[in-house]
Amino acid sequence: MTMIRIVQTFRYIAIVALVIFSVQVYAQGSFVLSPDQQFKVEGTSTLHDWEMISTKAHGVATITLQNGKIASINYLIVDLPVTSLKSGKGAMDKNAYDALQANKNPKIQLELTEAEVISEQLVKAKIKLSIAGTTRVADWDVNYNLSEGGVSFSGSHKIKFSDFKVAPPKAMFGTIKTGDDLELSFETIFKSTNETALKTTN
Repeated sequence: MTMIRIVQTFRYIAIVALVIFSVQVYAQGSFVLSPDQQFKVEGTSTLHDWEMISTKAHGVATITLQNGKIASINYLIVDLPVTSLKSGKGAMDKNAYDALQANKNPKIQLELTEAEVISEQLVKAKIKLSIAGTTRVADWDVNYNLSEGGVSFSGSHKIKFSDFKVAPPKAMFGTIKTGDDLELSFETIFKSTNETALKTTN
């Protein structure tokens, strides 16, 4: 084998190895919470079931992607202004804001502390949830999907007012009482701040 052929062979091997490595490379990117979002709190009362919805949360994340799926979530935090939650009934909203001490604690915060990617659509997440000055950590099942524009997350989790030392709101001089049980659900899209981040990992 001539020296030229040897050089060409090694060059070919190097190119193939580079291509293989590139396919497997991990890409860590920064993401921001899109306005295309919904956070919902649902509960019960002695009169009827109720819900409050917000589309005004702010959030950032650092997510590592590989081959069209999440490899790891290195950081994720969401701040939800308490007064952005709306039921469509002003009196109920005011009672809820008072119960949640919105003046002293103006935001509900969700912070990811741990995440295990179970499949191409599911993440087992440990979430630190702060409401009304009290913080609790719990395991959440979070569904996700990748698109060219970002990463969508959705899920729900049952909590209680009493978990956060909050007295359930009352109305009509205490004749209407809110139940202790709540369900917090969300549908969000985190948009990549790097336009090529998602494309290079698909």
